Order: sequence, then structure tokens, then C-alpha cells
Amino acid sequence: MKSRIFVLDDDPVFGKLLAANLGRAGEFSIEKFENPRVFLDAAAVDLPDAVFTDLNMPEIDGIEVTRRLREQSAHLPIFVITAYAEIETAVEALKAGANDYLSKPINITELTAHLRRALRERPLKEEAESAREAKKVEFSADRILGGDPRIQEVRDFVKGVAGVPSATVLLLGESGTGKNLVAQAIHYSGARAPGRFVEVNCSAVPGQLLEAELFGYMRGAFTDAKESKRGLVELAHGGTLFLDEIGDLPIELQSKLLNFLESRRFRRLGGTEEISVDLRLITATNRNLEAMVAAGTFRQDLFYRVQVASQILPPLREIPADIVVFCRHFLEEFNREFRKDIRGISKDAMDLLRAWEWPGNVRELRNVLERACIFCQGEEISVQEIPLLSRPASEPGPGSFVFEAAYPIPKGLTLAEAEGEYIRYALAAYDGNVQRAAESLGISRKNLWEKRKKHGLME
Repeated sequence: MKSRIFVLDDDPVFGKLLAANLGRAGEFSIEKFENPRVFLDAAAVDLPDAVFTDLNMPEIDGIEVTRRLREQSAHLPIFVITAYAEIETAVEALKAGANDYLSKPINITELTAHLRRALRERPLKEEAESAREAKKVEFSADRILGGDPRIQEVRDFVKGVAGVPSATVLLLGESGTGKNLVAQAIHYSGARAPGRFVEVNCSAVPGQLLEAELFGYMRGAFTDAKESKRGLVELAHGGTLFLDEIGDLPIELQSKLLNFLESRRFRRLGGTEEISVDLRLITATNRNLEAMVAAGTFRQDLFYRVQVASQILPPLREIPADIVVFCRHFLEEFNREFRKDIRGISKDAMDLLRAWEWPGNVRELRNVLERACIFCQGEEISVQEIPLLSRPASEPGPGSFVFEAAYPIPKGLTLAEAEGEYIRYALAAYDGNVQRAAESLGISRKNLWEKRKKHGLME
């Protein structure tokens, strides 16, 4: 199908000439207009694929035409043409929403190239816009579940800080309480939604690599730096950088992050040029930063800088009434995903869910219900579908032995394989927090990193 192009010019000779040249390639269907009002009426009924408009016309000029078209479509390719090339006018046209500003006489080859590129890019821009709008709905503050007053406080916090795109945010709470969800809600509810949401888990990347990941590096900065690479800070320009588990940020990197926050400027590893970026920083941790400051493992000045706006996310055991709300939501989700029709949860099973301490919080609840939905054969989830909560530590499953009630390891594994399984368990138990997993295993962070590499657990 040919692309429909509208050409508006009160000079019938030029309009006809432009239309003839554009139509020569056979890939465009051209409609000519001499009157801006007639043109705008036609565009209001059936928007074309692209527009060329003259600048200087009686009654309604090309700037106003551009403004009105842009109100109809954010991504319609609009080209303004004039015989009087002036910088001020060009700037005004671009501010009104024009894709480009072209001076007569027109180079038809150049113009056609601009048009083809704009037509190729339009569906990509519309798709990206559609994805952003979907994210805004998915991560809106009102989609944060829970009726407890503490959850309403979280929703109010999101709405408040979302309107201040420069505010640095600190989210506090145990693993699984939804810090990532809240961070995305802040991003997609604010003016930075069109930009990227870039997430970094500070506990998942070894300290010696984290600086390069964040700030990038120049070719030759270190042995394996074959090419220059932009860091995640650069990629987040115009959007949001989310540093999860900031409590695990190495002390030597904390000063560089502080300097960046103060100036919004940094250098890549091995580089000399200062790079300036505009972004919002959101940080999160399940650790007590004030205690870390007192212990000298977290910089006090960085702590003050990141907690400009802070919010504690309550653990699930402190809002037990909301377990029913979360269960209903997850059942709907898994019914769709697994094509099932599970109507609810038995009273005994719900009592068990309410009584559990939920060390993994909402994430743990979701995982338990996902497993229950997979194995449920009836219309209701029973106690039998949630054995990990109901089985005492003294009753391991057949063919297994248990480190904790919820973690069986199959028999028949070699010692090395069992070590790998237990490391996987420790990382899952602490939600990927390498430092805490290492402490629970009684080894150093560096030793754990080496063992993860050995067992293929580096994600």
C-alpha cells in the first residue's frame, strides 16, 4: 500500500511541482491542498502518513498548521517548507513539532530520503509510545496492591515524588516487599517515563566490575577492554537509574557515586572527558544504612544524599489482612497464564497462609501460589497444594534430606553438586544479596563469587 502524503502550499505551481516529483517514484499517494482550512478539515477526518506544509500562508501559517497536527498525532512526520530560511523561524517550527525545516529550492532527492526515513521510524516510535503507555498503566501508583494504611502511605509517597523528577529516592524494606515495583511506579508515573528505567543490583556484580558497569570504560582502560563502552549511568540519561541493594556498594565506589550525585558528571574508566547526564536516582536496600554508617561501612555523606525522600515498605507479616488481596491477584494472574479456573483457596489453606511468617514477603507468597496453581487439579487450592508451608522440618519429602523445612536437596548428588545447590538456595533465600548469602555460608564475598563462577551460577 502506498503511503498517503498531504502537500499544503498556497502557491499552486510549487504544490503541483512538489507533488509530481514525490509521485514519480510510485511509492507515495499525493493529495494537494492550497487552503489551510480545507487541509486541516481533511486531516481531521483521515490523518495522512506524512505532511509537507508551506510556512507563509494567509490566515493560518505553517507553524499553526504544525501545532494543530501535532495535537492530533505525536508521531506524524511533518515537514515545513519556506522560501525564507531564517534561524528563528526554523527554531519556531521545530518547537511547534515539525520533524524538519526545508528551504526552497527543494532538493527532491534529499527530501525523499528524509520522508522515507520518517515513514520507517514512525511505527517504531508509535510502538515505543504504546509500550510506555502500557507501562504507565501497569506500574501506576494505584496498581500497588493492599488496603492497609501503610500501603496507602506507599501509594501516596509514589504520587508525591513522581511529580518531582529530580528528587533522589531511598526505598527501605526486607527482600520481597516490592521495592523494584515501587521504583518503577515512581519512574512511569512521572515526567521521566519516556526515558529508560535502568536497574542495577549492587550485590550481584563483583565490586571490581561494578564501577565499569556503572560508568563505562574507554578502550584499553584494562586488559579486556577491547572497545569503549557506555555505562548504565549514560544509558539512564533522561530516565531513571535504580540502584538496588545500595548497602552492598563497595566503600571505594561510594565516593565516586557521591561525586556523581553532587555534579551529575563523571568520567569513564580510562577516560579524561567529563560526561554530563540528567537522571533521577532511586536506591533501595534491605539493610540498616544508619547502622552501617555507625560501623564505618557506608559513607555518612552518601547516606544523607540518597535519603532525600525515603519510604519504608512494610513486610507482609505486618499487614496480614492484605494476604487475601495478594492471593486473589495472583490467582487471577496464574489462571490466565496456566489456563486454569481455580476459584479460590480453602479455609485451612488460607489459615496456613495467614499464619506463615513470610521471610520472603510478597515474592515468597507469589512463588508459593504459583506452585500451588501448577499442581492444583480442582477448583480450590487446598493445604495439599502448599506442602512447603505445612511440612514440619522432621518430615522431609521422599528421597530428600532437608537443610530447612522449605528446601529439599535430592539424594545422589556429588559433593560438588550439593555445594552448588546449597549456594543456589542461599542466594535465593537472600534474594540475590551476595553479601548476606556469603555471611550465611560463612565465607567471604570474593570466595562466594568464585564458587558461583565454578558452579555456573553467574547470571
